[in-house]
Amino acid sequence: WALLLACSLLLLRSGWCGSGTGFASAGRHSARWGQPPSSEQGRRCRTASAAVSPEAQTLVDVLTWAEIEAMLPLPATASSSHEEQSGPKLTLYRDTNGWCPFCERVWLGLREKGIPFDEVLINLYDKPQWYKDMVPTTMVPAIKFAGSGEVVWESDAILRRLDEAFPEVGPMLFREPGQMADAKLLIDRFMNASMGISYSVGNRTEAEIDAKRVTLVQAIDDLDGRLRAGGPFLLGAELSAADCMAVPMLERYGVQMPFTAAGVKLRDAGRWPGLAAWYDAMESRPSYASRVQGDAYSWTVVAPVMMRLFGGQNGTLSGPAADRADRAAQAARALLDEMVVDAEAGASAKGPAPAGSPRAEAAAKLVANHEAVVRDATSTTPKSQLDLTRLAPESAPTVDAALRAAAAALLAGARPELPSGVETSEVAAACRYVSARLSAPRDLGAPAAAELRGALLHLAKLGDASGR
Repeated sequence: WALLLACSLLLLRSGWCGSGTGFASAGRHSARWGQPPSSEQGRRCRTASAAVSPEAQTLVDVLTWAEIEAMLPLPATASSSHEEQSGPKLTLYRDTNGWCPFCERVWLGLREKGIPFDEVLINLYDKPQWYKDMVPTTMVPAIKFAGSGEVVWESDAILRRLDEAFPEVGPMLFREPGQMADAKLLIDRFMNASMGISYSVGNRTEAEIDAKRVTLVQAIDDLDGRLRAGGPFLLGAELSAADCMAVPMLERYGVQMPFTAAGVKLRDAGRWPGLAAWYDAMESRPSYASRVQGDAYSWTVVAPVMMRLFGGQNGTLSGPAADRADRAAQAARALLDEMVVDAEAGASAKGPAPAGSPRAEAAAKLVANHEAVVRDATSTTPKSQLDLTRLAPESAPTVDAALRAAAAALLAGARPELPSGVETSEVAAACRYVSARLSAPRDLGAPAAAELRGALLHLAKLGDASGR
């Protein structure tokens, strides 16, 4: 397990995930979605919202980015809560892509405990010198306390330090040491059993793979037995550090393992009801599901990349390994096709997006990063997902118009409509491209990513139907 996590982090450091869609960028960000608008923006917000009435159900004219920014809902008014009174208690330094499993542990722990924090995204391919000077290992994650300036690194040490520094805030992540040790043993046994049968099988024969599969299934049986006896979480009724440590790889494997040599469907309630209940319990936690969790499409797209990196010769697979990677790639394309149908079914008036909602998160991200998204969609020198067809640089205005149409519709709760004066086939191509590139949790939380893909793919279908 440790080897896989270390290799995953090394690959992220090597930049295999590329420069991203432009939604995520290194730098300081608020732990809450978006940035609160100014008072002037708030006044414009009410005016713009009235101008784009949800009763109209369509947006005939595409608004400018300034007008769309004015539509962003005002954050909740300041309260007497601990967070509003004291501000961020620390800064989390994590990877730009939101894929580092070590960072995910701490990210989830902070959100579950409800500790207010800022975050700084670190480009693992080109770490700034100040970060390497601050953290002796130069690795992520790390935290820095706002008051004392104390810096802590390594995910296990950080989670323990959070309990020490904030015993009164949220649940204690480390509790019941005996049960914690037992749970960790089961998780480690499962992860060790998955080695050599997940992303790479090495030179193993079919008989050796079958034997590894038997060991893996037994480890899953043992984990499921514990969860059935005392779940839904690993230490019982409440989420703990054990769950924070387990979920990064169990989340990935829950989507990717059926495509690997293991061929095991972890999320099988008939076979492993305790594990299925654990997944459901994790996804019931807003701290996890609203931002930290990835989505099925994103992890399916990544699966063949991981297979080539761990099991390929110079990135090339052959034989059964190539067939498995192809099945994962086909599954990802099928998921996008399903999203087109879902987008059409869900494209109806919903009313203005409330503050903090997935629609508001998606629109705010577009407002903040639309220029970078356009550059990515029209890049002539892409660094990742080279199988996707980019648009020509001269199509940048069309891409921008499509993004504005999607963002405005999300905020107004209206059916997305094609912008006028542009080539609709290019709108369709732009919307499909951005939908395919959009990754959760790298760019957005999974619910916000679903909302944005829905709007974009509805526009793509309109563009196809228009045919001009």
